[in-house]
Amino acid sequence: MFDHIVVPLDGSKLSEAALAYVAPLARSLGSKVVLLHAYDNPYVDLLSAHPGAREIAPDQNAVAAASDYLNGTRDRLQSDGVQCDIRIMRGAPAAVILKYIEERRPDLIAMSTHGRSGLRRMLVGSVTTTILPRAETPVLIVHPAEGEEHPETSFESLVVPLDMSYRSEHILPVAAELADALNLDTTLVTCVPSQSQLYIGSGHEVYPYPDDLMEQAQESAEEYLQSSTDAAARGRQRNVRWECLDGGPAGAIVEYAESQPNSLIAMCTQGRTGLGRWVLGSVTDAVIRSGNTPVLVVPQPPDAPSGEPALTV
Repeated sequence: MFDHIVVPLDGSKLSEAALAYVAPLARSLGSKVVLLHAYDNPYVDLLSAHPGAREIAPDQNAVAAASDYLNGTRDRLQSDGVQCDIRIMRGAPAAVILKYIEERRPDLIAMSTHGRSGLRRMLVGSVTTTILPRAETPVLIVHPAEGEEHPETSFESLVVPLDMSYRSEHILPVAAELADALNLDTTLVTCVPSQSQLYIGSGHEVYPYPDDLMEQAQESAEEYLQSSTDAAARGRQRNVRWECLDGGPAGAIVEYAESQPNSLIAMCTQGRTGLGRWVLGSVTDAVIRSGNTPVLVVPQPPDAPSGEPALTV
């Protein structure tokens, strides 16, 4: 899996932070890594519009600077045992990444949530928000801390949020394959909102959620997780367990993941549950924005079924 990994780089240390996770991942999986740089020179189009204007140096300089930077990064990765290539494309970063995905069909995109370059400004945070809804390729999002070194980090544990729907379970085959390939301990989690977060009634008549219904919700979630865990562990030599979390989904997921060693959160872009009706797309967005744990976001196919739990792996 993930034979072809593309890492967009803008020349900043923050954008390079994705390589701290990609390098050991690529070595473990035998993946080829492509370093992708987008440059956008508004002056070239203006100059070329005038007959006789041959001043293309800004464009050539941008390519030369990007080549020097990417070649140096590639050489370092190759010396560390990572198969690596480079690609330089002209255009706005998000457009370039989407074009590359369409033309080359990589298995994984790995990028930082923010970073600003000296080569050709690229705000990865905004680029990420453009890529995620449009990419049909899994995206690995990392959260680098500005001003810190980013040593190589191998994943040790996998946290898989589910919302008890078919759509959220689309992540399970990907999670199983990744856990097998990297020998990761896996935890399936779902969230039951606290009683203080739920009310029934309408208009001015609003009451706390009844105790008996809260107990039923808890029991239902635990039964679902146990069934999902049994299915996920069947025939596989790895540790798979479950945790039923309390509170708001995004906060609970982030807190749990950060309590696990070198964890990776793997989740789908969509999904919907009954109690609490948390929509996994918005939860995914909140997890990416609020946590420090890397997140693997897997888009679900457009024809993925919705509704009740699938309980299949």
